[in-house]
Amino acid sequence: MVTIGILESGTGLSAFLADSLPESLRERVDLCPAGCLPRGEKADLLVVSPDLRWEEDSLPLTCQAMLVPGRLSPLAGEMTASWAVSYGMSPKDSLTLSSLGEEEMGLVLQREVVTLSGDCLDCQEFFLPRGDHVSPLYVLACAGVQLLLGVPPEEVELGMRDQDTPV
Repeated sequence: MVTIGILESGTGLSAFLADSLPESLRERVDLCPAGCLPRGEKADLLVVSPDLRWEEDSLPLTCQAMLVPGRLSPLAGEMTASWAVSYGMSPKDSLTLSSLGEEEMGLVLQREVVTLSGDCLDCQEFFLPRGDHVSPLYVLACAGVQLLLGVPPEEVELGMRDQDTPV
């Protein structure tokens, strides 16, 4: 079981990941708010929500890898993580959008990414369907989680989701 801590101000990203990760991955991961991890327990992956409003006294526990929005990348220097992967809309982010159409979005790995198992993913572009009311940043976070769990880019997908819930 892989422990994934979610650092967020609300519950939007947690709910999105719980609904959108493919069923095969949901069975292998334990999604939990970062604040609920017992003190001293190291998360395998810490995912930082793009809408996080963090306070310095509420920094989370240590983790093996961190998936962080590029605009919050200073957080990576405040925490104990073996490595960090940034996601967002900036050309400086490791995982970003290359295109955003009505039907699909192009995602691109702009630099090599190391998975939790130590495998390396090369720079490449891949495409996902764009669902209604889905934040591109949440899609990037979901794709980033899958990539870090070792899912090849061409197999990254969004699971079934309640389309009535806007994100």
